[in-house]
Amino acid sequence: MSTTRRKYAPRLPPGQRRDQLLDGALALIAGGGFDALTMEAVARRSGVTKPVVYELFANRAEVIAALLTREAERATDQVLEAVPPGLDDRSPEDLYTDAVRAFVNAVVATPDRWRLVLLPPEGTPVEFRRQVELVRTQITEQVNALADLGLKALGSHEIDAELLGHTMLALAEMAGRLAITDPERFTADRLVAFVGKMAHCLPDG
Repeated sequence: MSTTRRKYAPRLPPGQRRDQLLDGALALIAGGGFDALTMEAVARRSGVTKPVVYELFANRAEVIAALLTREAERATDQVLEAVPPGLDDRSPEDLYTDAVRAFVNAVVATPDRWRLVLLPPEGTPVEFRRQVELVRTQITEQVNALADLGLKALGSHEIDAELLGHTMLALAEMAGRLAITDPERFTADRLVAFVGKMAHCLPDG
């Protein structure tokens, strides 16, 4: 009589295991919202047994809290990497286009993360939404400052720099949402090309 031994997940350092479980939790939310996230579902999605999940997280609430903290931090890092601190040897139009390119590429590389940020599903905790808004406020101030510097560099005095900054950010966010919801139709190249053309429509002088 033969028996089949159950396969167990290979042992991983706690940090790697934690990320593995949180990756599984993120995929569950992206596919079915927060209702899809249970301890059993996280275990199944991550290819481990439930006791492995409970070794690192006491309950579902701890998984969600850890996941949202991680994703907020990583999303913030990606945005700050994309937005330059000031003007450089590029033209203002090219600088903005390159920033949007970096942002859209980040969205395409990690769509589940950015779906949570740009298209938060029902049940997204208020605390996470507030954190996203705080970061957005920080980025808005930075983009507004860049818009002001860019307009001065172009010698353009008729455009409201603050409103331009808000428009620039809204355009980038729109590109990110389209890259998530219909990536085959709205490819990164198509989105960035459009943004570049819009940027170069700004008048000089």
